[in-house]
Amino acid sequence: MHNRKFVTLIIICVIAFSAVVFLFSPFFYMGEIIISGDNIITQNEIMERLEVSPTTSLLFFNTRAARSRVTKNLYVADVNFRRSLPGRLYVQIRERRLAAYVEHTPGSFLYIDEQGRVLEVRSFTSGTRPIVVGLNFTRFALGEVLEVPNADAFAIATEYAQHIYHHGLISSVTYIDVSDTANTRILVGYIEFNVGGKNDAESRVRVIAGILTEMPDVEFARGFVDLRETRGEYFFEILT
Repeated sequence: MHNRKFVTLIIICVIAFSAVVFLFSPFFYMGEIIISGDNIITQNEIMERLEVSPTTSLLFFNTRAARSRVTKNLYVADVNFRRSLPGRLYVQIRERRLAAYVEHTPGSFLYIDEQGRVLEVRSFTSGTRPIVVGLNFTRFALGEVLEVPNADAFAIATEYAQHIYHHGLISSVTYIDVSDTANTRILVGYIEFNVGGKNDAESRVRVIAGILTEMPDVEFARGFVDLRETRGEYFFEILT
């Protein structure tokens, strides 16, 4: 009887040991990583932050630690992982969208997303995004929403930045001036639109898009359009 129990115990130990050896075997090594959703952050940087080696097991890959490392890049809002046995890992990146620039000091620009979160600071602007002026602030923190004393000015800036993007004007608008929250100015080339305050922001941006579509030689036009009151037609005042 004792011999039978001993033999049974040996068999169980051998099976358990074999199972452990199999789980750590090259069969489960991470042979393929498929990354999607990356537009700003590069795949090389993602791979570096994943810290995957040729012998990393898909089964024991620590996704929680990897997510923490990847999201240290402020342009990454979140990252999700999906395992496909035996050795394929899917990495889905959700990035924050660069919405505008805010001039901090002369020659220093904050890159912000649609919520006003500061993504990085540079001495130059690197793409076609509006520059927000008129936000008077004294401090900021990377990765945090910008703290602005005038909450209305900040709300107007972020609201219009979102609608400008969704209406395809992100590469056309050069400035959003919220110095006077009752007379917010949106500059497209040499054309200035006075959109008033925050009310009906989406409809006013839609009007701007329509005007620019119908206007010939927009890049050469110089003028002013008052959009503070919603009406059926708007007048373009030529500036000389």
